[in-house]
Amino acid sequence: MFYVGLSLEPGRQDVAAAFAAHAPHARLRWGELDDDCAGVVFLRIERNASEFGFVLSATNLAGGDDYELGLAIARTLSLALRCRSVCDGTRHGPDASPGWCVVWIEGEPWLGDDYSSLFYDDSPELSAEERAGLGPIKILHRLEL
Repeated sequence: MFYVGLSLEPGRQDVAAAFAAHAPHARLRWGELDDDCAGVVFLRIERNASEFGFVLSATNLAGGDDYELGLAIARTLSLALRCRSVCDGTRHGPDASPGWCVVWIEGEPWLGDDYSSLFYDDSPELSAEERAGLGPIKILHRLEL
């Protein structure tokens, strides 16, 4: 499973084109998991209250490395939509912390820290005061990928 946060709402055709480029063997299915799942990537788009207002969630049952596929899909959608995107960056951080992400700015990768961010830490259980303490993802430095 992997996610891609986007600053613009992607169309299904944008998502399909990105997967065709990086996982052409995958069958895409929008919605929840079902019994016919061989070679399928199940997709959902949800709203997010952060600077990345849309989150594409992918449950990949088609095989391959979810981390690498997430990077490729995030970069491709950033370029195609001319927007910012974000994905898991734990393999690119300076330590094993799970708070690292890669922020793509029109296809250029930046290491980000999503701890205490509205994108990562927002939850319905937070008080208004706790939510007000959350901010944007911290962009640290450019990555060479």
